[in-house]
Amino acid sequence: METFKFTARVMAKRPLRSFLTILQMGLGVWIVAIILSLNLQATGTMDTLTETLGSTLAKISVAQYEEFEDGGMMVSSTSNLRFSDLARLEASEYIDSAFIFQSQWERSIVVDGVGYSVFSTAEATSGYAQTMGLELVEGQFFTEADQEQKNKVVLVSEVIAEQLFPKQSALGKSIYLGNYGEASTEFRVIGVYKLQSPLLEFFISQAHLIFPLGAAQPAWMAEMDHEPLYHEIIIRAKPNMVYEAVEEAQVLLADRSLGEMEVRGEYFAESTRFFRDQIRTITLFLGAFAFISILISAIGILSIMLVSVVERTREIGLRKALGASKGVIVRQILNESLVFSVLGAACGLAAAYFTADRLINMLVQEITYPRLNNIGGLHPAAALISFAMAVAMGQVFGFYPALQASKLPPVEALRES
Repeated sequence: METFKFTARVMAKRPLRSFLTILQMGLGVWIVAIILSLNLQATGTMDTLTETLGSTLAKISVAQYEEFEDGGMMVSSTSNLRFSDLARLEASEYIDSAFIFQSQWERSIVVDGVGYSVFSTAEATSGYAQTMGLELVEGQFFTEADQEQKNKVVLVSEVIAEQLFPKQSALGKSIYLGNYGEASTEFRVIGVYKLQSPLLEFFISQAHLIFPLGAAQPAWMAEMDHEPLYHEIIIRAKPNMVYEAVEEAQVLLADRSLGEMEVRGEYFAESTRFFRDQIRTITLFLGAFAFISILISAIGILSIMLVSVVERTREIGLRKALGASKGVIVRQILNESLVFSVLGAACGLAAAYFTADRLINMLVQEITYPRLNNIGGLHPAAALISFAMAVAMGQVFGFYPALQASKLPPVEALRES
């Protein structure tokens, strides 16, 4: 406490110099905290998803691989899977469940006479919610009976519910859906759910409205006598059996392949590899600048402590003449350096707390995938590491001025002053 009071008096005498030193350290800590949070938030969320879904989740489609002379490869796929294939897959000893998820880019809806455009909607089979672990805020997911009868029910995301029905329950509310020039069809809201991690976008699209499969299709499509075809089926295998499940699916659905095409499996764990590589590249590239910034901040502390030692030559000489040991002088200078480091780190972490969420999302959207958001803000571990790094750097760079001060002979110090 005495050191803090003494340093406060020193700072009061040189306010601009002290402020700039603290600001410099704060900027360094702010940058380091943002970069570390980006890495820890993204990889932490991805690790959690991989632990829960990575060993079980896969996507089945009918595709053809085409290799180019330069070593590149193109995968082209077709819609040739059917609803009846779900039962074939679920009969496998390696597969727990399977579902169809048909994403749609945009839907026009009407609520209380007001028209809206909702981006990212979908139709799904009843197994989607349980397989993906969809968390309901209220209500329930549609049943197999709703799916078979194509009942006019819908689930809405928590985000859409708050916008369409603020400060009230969305259950039982009506949403009218226009179908390509036909009269609007009324759908009843039976559930509100939380959006899942945005990192799932690499494997399956997020949806703000979910209808039973086929329920939201226009009437003329329902009257057609051919069986609907689907682009992909998502399966959830028994724990640690996802590769066996895909091999079994390839055998069971072999009759769906066309010409040179084959049944293809895409694994959730592998679909995130690109994102991991991108985050690693961003972290290494920006991390180098972050380290340089905090290094420059520490050099700032070195400079101000050296100047402080020169300005206080007489004081140091008097303290040594009165019996202060070298260790006492070293500790005093290091404690002053510690105060600057702690204040700078506190300012930097405060700035990171209020800006991390926005900056991290901006970096991810600009460099990796525009639709990713809500990755997270300041990570506790990033804050702790940044704070510890600032304190450590302050002590390391404050040691040389402290050592120089401790070596001043009392008589010469008094004479020079």
